Amino acid sequence: MKALNLKSMSWIMALAMMFIVSFTGCSDDDGENTPGEKIEFPTLQEATCNADGTITISFKATVDWKLTSNAGWCKFVDGEFTQSSITGKAGEQTITAKISGDGQNYSDDNVAEITLTLGEKEQVIYKITRPKKVFNGLTIKDENGNVYNTENPIIIKGSGYEKIDVVYTTILTESEFEVGISTSENPDWIKVENKGEGKFNLTFNNDNTEGIDPKYSISTEKGHKLVFGVQTTNEGLINVSVPVAYEGLKENVLLFKPEYINALTVNPEGTVFTETSSGSMEGTEGVKYENQLSSTITVRDDKFHVLKITEIKTPAMGTYFYTYDVTQEPDWVTVVEEGTKLTLTVATLPEGAELRGAAILVIPEVIWNKIKDTDLQATLFTRDNDNGAPMDYLNDEYLDYMWTHFTQEPKEEEITSNITFKAFYIENPVSNWNSITENDLKEFDGDENMLVNYNMYTENGSLEPANNPSNNIWSASITKSLLTNKKSILFLAVGTIPDNYTFDQISSYNWIGHWADGASHTYVTIEKKIINKKEYVVITGTDEINTTSPYSQMSVGVSISDDYGYTAAAECIIGCYD
Repeated sequence: MKALNLKSMSWIMALAMMFIVSFTGCSDDDGENTPGEKIEFPTLQEATCNADGTITISFKATVDWKLTSNAGWCKFVDGEFTQSSITGKAGEQTITAKISGDGQNYSDDNVAEITLTLGEKEQVIYKITRPKKVFNGLTIKDENGNVYNTENPIIIKGSGYEKIDVVYTTILTESEFEVGISTSENPDWIKVENKGEGKFNLTFNNDNTEGIDPKYSISTEKGHKLVFGVQTTNEGLINVSVPVAYEGLKENVLLFKPEYINALTVNPEGTVFTETSSGSMEGTEGVKYENQLSSTITVRDDKFHVLKITEIKTPAMGTYFYTYDVTQEPDWVTVVEEGTKLTLTVATLPEGAELRGAAILVIPEVIWNKIKDTDLQATLFTRDNDNGAPMDYLNDEYLDYMWTHFTQEPKEEEITSNITFKAFYIENPVSNWNSITENDLKEFDGDENMLVNYNMYTENGSLEPANNPSNNIWSASITKSLLTNKKSILFLAVGTIPDNYTFDQISSYNWIGHWADGASHTYVTIEKKIINKKEYVVITGTDEINTTSPYSQMSVGVSISDDYGYTAAAECIIGCYD
């Protein structure tokens, strides 16, 4: 093995080795990355700041750093100066960015990106949005002078479904420039009508292409805006937008499909609802509904309240009087709600129970919330005591909310009758009835003066009065000549008259008293006479009938009267003609 001979090495090589040892022993203190140091960027943040505002940017740097803004209107505060970039050493940092109005316009928002550089890496850590300029050359108000803005949005009022039930939301604009509303930039559910001089009428567009139903409200959370265009001199066309919402269908509108307009009666079993003509004691039966009533409700936002109240039906003076008690809910009536569909059923009337009635109101929730804590009886109804019996009238503003009202009555006792009628006339006026015998009576000949059983020519009994359960109806047709010059016609009931029934006039239909031409007219007098121990109802003409025919009808018959009017075992309707 050879020993190292330093003397044989070049002096230049020895000097180089000394320099290498010297540099390896120095520390890194000139700002370059320390070997193994991890670089992490903060999470991206976004903020909005108006012109002349400031934003604070905080971050932690593990090495020397640099912030750069790509927008001239967003600069960093560095002492007394602002600049587009700023640098610093590692550590916790808080930098202020100042937002200026340079380059700001009325049509566009601007976004600045803040980039952080760490070592040889860089990343956007902040996005700052500067909203477009607020145009102060336009004021938008309602009719009461309230200013619309972001905090006070435009609310489109609700209309009804009919063209005659349109409610306008009127807005007034004030500007030194021309103002318009662009239909192309606004929601299709808004219909705009320019009335000129800065006035606009807004309504919901029922024919909108978006398929939005006018009964549903639209909140500001949906983000709809109404855009106004202002044609300025220097800036050109400037758009100003205001949040807009819709309150839904007109608050007091409620529709039923189908409707049950007429009063109804329900059979004791609760299985058949039958329409009756309103208020008449002699109303004819109408449409029948089996087992239940069912309707679909149309109302704002599908929200409503069902109110069941007791109806009291009282007969008096040849008609019915209705009163209502909102404190008594008819528990024998069941109403089931399935969304907007209502279904009503009625329980069986207990054996021996009396007539009972109910009325069902369906009230929009908006209206219900206004009245539910009031005296509902006084709020909903007005009572009239001036017509011989108390009568409750539903106040006008609530008439459309009456879904249905009905009575359930005990089964009527069947009445059978073998009674027939005969009709006669006397050829001359009678001055002394005691002298009249059956030989003086001329029976109707069936030609000009006719008496027939009414059922012979009524189709399916459709014209029969409803208060004749025996279905024993007759018809007499006479010429006026039988009553002129105070002559008389006579009617005789043949058969067994039930207990408590009487044979007499039932109704007059203007024969006895009729107001015409400013005067009261009396065409006939009616009385009962005994001829050969038989009781006749006698109708005698007055002088009034000589010149004028009554052109109407009256009836006689075998009947009984009670609180409900009369019930006939047999009835004869008499018509008089020229």
